[in-house]
Amino acid sequence: MYYNKMIIQDILIKFWQGKITLWKSYWIVGELLNSIIVVVIFNIELKFFNNTLIFETIPFLSFNNLHLINRLLIILWTIYITIGIWRSAEKYNGRFIWSALTLTLLSYRLFILRVIFY
Repeated sequence: MYYNKMIIQDILIKFWQGKITLWKSYWIVGELLNSIIVVVIFNIELKFFNNTLIFETIPFLSFNNLHLINRLLIILWTIYITIGIWRSAEKYNGRFIWSALTLTLLSYRLFILRVIFY
């Protein structure tokens, strides 16, 4: 058990430092894991806070009606994955277009983060 905890902690630190390859950082953490986290947060919102307002905007994900705790979780998670992917993109040695596209999408993600408070 302790060994597994060390492995997970090591992976989280490597991601934060940008030592995981760009494609893994972007696709696995930035897209796949991020979508799982968002679904979990929406379920927490529904189960623990009985917030049915989130169903009013079902075709789109709206963070306007989330509880403050869930908003903070999303902000912290977004900052964590953005920094990890950004650092991976800076260390990427492949074609420049992939780094540029990644940094552009991350900038857009941070810009959209302001929607949580409005």
